[in-house]
This record gives sequence, structure tokens and C-alpha cells, in this order.
Amino acid sequence: MKKSNTRVQVKNTHHDTPRPSRLKNRCRPFILLCPLFALILSSGCKKDRDNAVDGSVTEITLNPTELLLVEGEMQKIEATVLPDNAVDKSLTWTSSAPEIAIVDAGTVTAVAKGSAVITATSVNNLTNTCTVRVELFATVPIPAGSFLMGSSNGSAVPAPGVAPSAAVPGIDPNATPAEPGRELYETQRRVTLTENYRISTHEITNMQYAKFLNEMGVGASGAKADDEILVLVRESSGSSNWGMRWTTVRWEPVPGYENHPAIFVTWHGAKAYAEWAGGDLPTEAQWERAARGGIENMPFGIGTGWVLTNDMANFTQTHPYDFNRGGEYTVPSEQWSPHTLPIGSYSGSVNSYGLYDMHGNVSEWCLDLWDGSNNYAGLPETDPLCMEGDYRTVRGGSAFYAASKCRSACRHRCPPETAFDDVGFRVIFK
Repeated sequence: MKKSNTRVQVKNTHHDTPRPSRLKNRCRPFILLCPLFALILSSGCKKDRDNAVDGSVTEITLNPTELLLVEGEMQKIEATVLPDNAVDKSLTWTSSAPEIAIVDAGTVTAVAKGSAVITATSVNNLTNTCTVRVELFATVPIPAGSFLMGSSNGSAVPAPGVAPSAAVPGIDPNATPAEPGRELYETQRRVTLTENYRISTHEITNMQYAKFLNEMGVGASGAKADDEILVLVRESSGSSNWGMRWTTVRWEPVPGYENHPAIFVTWHGAKAYAEWAGGDLPTEAQWERAARGGIENMPFGIGTGWVLTNDMANFTQTHPYDFNRGGEYTVPSEQWSPHTLPIGSYSGSVNSYGLYDMHGNVSEWCLDLWDGSNNYAGLPETDPLCMEGDYRTVRGGSAFYAASKCRSACRHRCPPETAFDDVGFRVIFK
């Protein structure tokens, strides 16, 4: 008997597998509900965090968590206590080193150089901390790099009718017109500083220097207790009484001049202070890079770089400077009696690095020696430092100088054992 070729299709109505599209449609309601569940869960978590069941503190946050202050400076630490419904959100503030920094209700006062940890503690003993570092004075960072040091003599500028030279203005030395008022020992060249450093924002003040003298046990002679020959400072008096004086038991600033630049300080005295502070005096190259504030090939590091006028710095006001007027010019109507002013007196004196009074007020001791010749031209172009000669360099000009002597490239020299009423200093840190 032949088998039939007719096939019978049997459909299983109980185990029919749905098509993918149907499966997708059936799952969609669950998928749509997932974000809602997540939102409900997260809301519950936030509610638990912001509303403690027993009313206790669960979290303390502090802002900032690190502080850099200068001696005498004050700053508030903002504290946030969670949850919002905590029964008692009060905090107890303590300092690990009250001799460095003290704290009162979150306000920190810097006392002395060093580090301290400020701790905020809740009633249920939760804590958070802020680390405080106290410096003797404010500093700003100066980046390593290359810059044109000195002033242009214009030797690479082609004469009229002569084909342009290969020298690039602003890049190559002497490729711009000669700087009015420049002197022979301001040789221009590209110099490279290989290390970042920090330099004091302001000149060291009488108050800051008097503290150093007293901590070092310097007596009426102005010399170190262990070296009566090496004089650090001399008393100010007479018509230039803007510095410090010995009061039978200690050194003090002349009243009213606490915040003026420290004066009558020898190079040895400036060097000793810098080392006591943990730093050093700047080299001429470090000083000039800082003074220029990123403005190369111009006389000054403030304003447009081309002028120094009476509203910008403390110099002999009868003799301002304008590059386009040939440099120094005279304003005979100005009445001027040279004297120092408090640091930062001129808002226009701050450069792009944040440094004040790099031009005028007082000249500033540098680390380099100088024999009075054009010795700088022969120094290395990388991290130059001159250590030959009997004099030490000073930079920046002062209230006793015309503006042309306050240019970034201008150099002066003084015997290191001498002290003047218009010479102070800054400190650098590597």
C-alpha cells in the first residue's frame, strides 16, 4: 500500500513562540518604568541623606580644604553640615598648631610661618579638615623659559633704503629701534631660565624685616650676634627716617612706616633675611624676567610697556618717560620730594604676573656680583649668574631716580656693605 504524500500541519496553540516585534511590545511598559523606579530610589537615597532619622549629623564638607595665607592674614572656611534636618549642626573648631594658625568659628588667622591642620568636629564626632600653610609674605609664580634680556641698541634694524635683515623683531636681539636712555652694559640677548620660581609680590617691608632682626638677636650695632663685623641694617634718621630704629631692647619700624619697603639694609642683610625665610635673592635674570611681566623688548613691564608716568609708579615725578618722545622728558610744574611709599600704593604698578613696584619706590638688591664693566655679555645664556667683581647689582630704580633709570633693563651697582635710604629687596623661592 502506497503511503500518502499529503502532509498534515499540526499547530501547537499552547506553545506558540511570539514574533520578536510582539516580544518588544510586551516588554516596553517595563522598560518605560525603569527610569521611574530609579528616580524613586534615588529620591529615597537623597531623602535619607538630607533627613536623618535620628537627627544626627551624617556629613561635613569644608571649602576650601587647603589654604595658603600670609602672616596676619585672615580667611573664613565655609562649612556645610548635612542632613538639613540635623538636630544640632554646631561645630567645634580646633587647630593642630595654634602657634602657626588659630581658628575661631571657622575664621583662620595666620600667626607664623609653618603648617597647621584645622579640624571641624560635629556633636556626634564626625570630622573634616583643612590644611593651612602660612608664609611670611605673598609670592607669585614665574615660569621657566626664554626671554629677551637687556635693551635693544638697534644694531639689527636695517637703515632706510637697505634690504630687511634676517633678524626678527621681538625674537632676535637688537632687532627693534634702540631703547632711549639705555646704557652700554645693558647688552640684549636671549636668556633661558630652566626652573620655575616664586618671587615676593611686594618688596620686603620694615615690619617684616624688624621681626627677622629681633628673632635673630640682632642688637643696636645692626650686626648678627655671632658676627659683629657683618652689618645687616642701619638705623634710619634725619630727612630719610622711613626705615627702622633700635629702641634699647628691639628693632621697630619708624611709626607710620611699617608697611613701607625695608631700607638701610645692606646686601648682606638682604641675603640673610632671604635665607632665613627659606629662599634667596633673585639673580639679575630672574629679577628682570619677573619685572617684564611677559612684556619683552619694551622699557617697562606695566601698562603699554612704552611709558612710565606719575600715576604708575613712585619715581622722580618731574622726569617721566615715553619711548615715542625719545625717552625721558621734563614736567617742570611737578613738585616732588623723593620718599618711599607703602608697598602697592600704585594700582597701575602691578604687572601681568601680579608683582607690584618693580619700577621705582626702592631699588632692589640682586644676587649677582658686578665689576662695573659690560660683563653680562660674556655670561652663559642659560641661568646666568655673575660671580666676579666687588659690587652687587641693584635693579628697578627708586623714588630718587628719573623714570629712565627705572626701566626693566637698567642696572646699577653698590658695595654690599653699604646701606641706603632707597634700596630694598625681594625674595625668591625655587
